[in-house]
Amino acid sequence: MLTDEKQPVLRIRNLNIWYDDKQLLRDLSFEVQQKQVTAFIGPANSGKSTLVRCINRLNDFTPNFRSTGEILFKGIHLHEATDPTSLRKQIGMVFRKPTLFRCSIYENVAYGARISGVNQSEHLDTIVETNLQKTGLWAEVENILEETPEQLATGQQQRLCIARALAVEPEVLIFDEPCGELDPIETVKIETLVRDLAGDYTLIFATNKRRQAARVSDVAGFLYSGELVEFGATERLFTNPQDDRTEQYVTGRLG
Repeated sequence: MLTDEKQPVLRIRNLNIWYDDKQLLRDLSFEVQQKQVTAFIGPANSGKSTLVRCINRLNDFTPNFRSTGEILFKGIHLHEATDPTSLRKQIGMVFRKPTLFRCSIYENVAYGARISGVNQSEHLDTIVETNLQKTGLWAEVENILEETPEQLATGQQQRLCIARALAVEPEVLIFDEPCGELDPIETVKIETLVRDLAGDYTLIFATNKRRQAARVSDVAGFLYSGELVEFGATERLFTNPQDDRTEQYVTGRLG
């Protein structure tokens, strides 16, 4: 297991993905460094969601999914030595549309801790408050914790999903188009939250919004038709791209 924080937390080597006979990702290789925001940009159907769903093995649920290559998490091959349930505690995920449990706001956040064996009410109270504070939601919900989250605005629901993901203390948190259902005000809150979390977590952010990736990420990769066209420091990718397709995409002439 890697102990040096300078070492990448994820290594992807020659990754290929198929659904049935259709190849969706082609020979992807890159590394994700610890406690940085790594963004993946690209037009619709470029392979962004397919890629990030591989990293916590959600594609295992897809019929006729197959892959070649390697995804190494802290030096361990995901498909050889990791239990998927345990993996998803270490690599959490936030989706485009908030996915809420049919229980109270409090229990939505406490759920992961409960299934991990935390039963003491005082400890659960601390976990719930701490993670709602991290997402900036505590002041908005502290008086309605026992009520259902359906009454919350969509942006609040998304931040509740993030608080729930954080409550199990993941090492990596994946955001798959997390602002796709949000208005501009709530989008800014999510972007600010992502930057605030970057010092404590490794974050992966998939988006088709070019400027959003430029704002939130340290490193970016451009996916096009299942190919990782370019990958590197965000500032360089946006200001001095090395591939003509990247230059066309970041300037709005492609995709």
